[in-house]
Amino acid sequence: MKKILFNFKTILLLLALFAFLAPSSFAQENEPNWPEGDDMGIAKENYALLIDNVNNEQFEEAIKPLNWILENAPDLHADVYVKAVKLYDGLAKKAEADGRDSEVKVNQEKIAEMYQMRIKNGLVEDMSDIYHRFGLDAYFYWKDNPAKIDTLYKHYKKTYELDREHFSRSEVIYYADAAGKEYEKELITLDKMTEVYKELKNYVGERIKNEESQEEKDKWQSYVLDKIDELELIYFPKDCNRIAELFGEKLKGSPNDTLLVQRVVKLMGDNGCTKEPLFLEAMQAFYKLTPTNAIANTIGQLHMQNGDTDQALTWIEKSLVGASAEEKEKAANTVLTLSKLAYKDGNYTKARSLSYKAAEMGNATVAANAYTFIGDLYMTSYKQCKGEGGIEIRFAFLAAYDMYVKGGNASKIASAKAQFPTKEDIFTNPKYKLGDSVNVGCWINTSTTLRAR
Repeated sequence: MKKILFNFKTILLLLALFAFLAPSSFAQENEPNWPEGDDMGIAKENYALLIDNVNNEQFEEAIKPLNWILENAPDLHADVYVKAVKLYDGLAKKAEADGRDSEVKVNQEKIAEMYQMRIKNGLVEDMSDIYHRFGLDAYFYWKDNPAKIDTLYKHYKKTYELDREHFSRSEVIYYADAAGKEYEKELITLDKMTEVYKELKNYVGERIKNEESQEEKDKWQSYVLDKIDELELIYFPKDCNRIAELFGEKLKGSPNDTLLVQRVVKLMGDNGCTKEPLFLEAMQAFYKLTPTNAIANTIGQLHMQNGDTDQALTWIEKSLVGASAEEKEKAANTVLTLSKLAYKDGNYTKARSLSYKAAEMGNATVAANAYTFIGDLYMTSYKQCKGEGGIEIRFAFLAAYDMYVKGGNASKIASAKAQFPTKEDIFTNPKYKLGDSVNVGCWINTSTTLRAR
């Protein structure tokens, strides 16, 4: 079959031309426009054969009578072109089922040609109807053909302008997708694509509001509006604000929707949005649906990232339920990090408490690091914990020494010991003697043994 080249721009020009003409020029009586003379009988015979073969899905047999009509009586009746579209659609589907892709495209081009010829021969009473009909077919013919994207986009744009009131759910989706593909090919700007999507969302909103049945309202919501949101994620530049705008309310409304929750988590994770509040919200919803140690630990670290150490600790402790040794070590190191953050905030008491928690949770290495850090806290606190003065200023070093010993850090043990009171200092102070249990004041608030350098 010879491939017929088709330029849809011709259709647009023809449509504009016929739209300009008086409506009466499109009038089509029920009675076919039979040719005169001997051709009338032949036309009737071929028309009958066309109808019979198409109705019985004998599409190959229908080609010959169709071609005679197109050549000798192209203005016979609009039904000729309706049957022709059905004929070539049937052939295209059969070719597709048999894997004959080149024939699929040839038949799709023939369908487009039938629409073109119908318009050319004045067999269109309702121009918008033809646009609607062709648009429902053309999307599947050309949506994956880069050369036809501009044609598709302009077709749906024109259809929307011609008959916005009857723009169907499918056409809304096709128009949005075509606009996205048009933007990808740099044939329209981001602002223009944004304008199209905004207009379509407003239109869908109107339809939802005006539909009488809840069933129809739900279809416009779930089938169309949700699909537009999905297309936005495909075609628009992805940023955290847009993702949050698209999914924030949905997540609040459906926190138990596993697919929705997973999608938000993946989108935000893939696009560097882990610091956004919505990501934390999505992760917490994810944990409720799939409570795993890894998720709990991640949530803990997100709270830690936000400076909420109490919530961070709560979630990290959740991550230890039935945890493996590796998971426990990871959690303990996170708690130790929390301890250091508390220290930076000037909360030494919380820093020490978290370090003890890390030592309790972790293995020997983590515990050693935790005790060493507590020792560091004591070493840096000696001025504020110097007591009444005299040798009491050295008591913080004694407490630090105890922690360094527990941590097994030899160099820091030596550093702390170097700051102990001298024997002379102790002997000259009537309140203390070597080996006494002494109290370290202020926030340290612990007892230790009095020792000399």
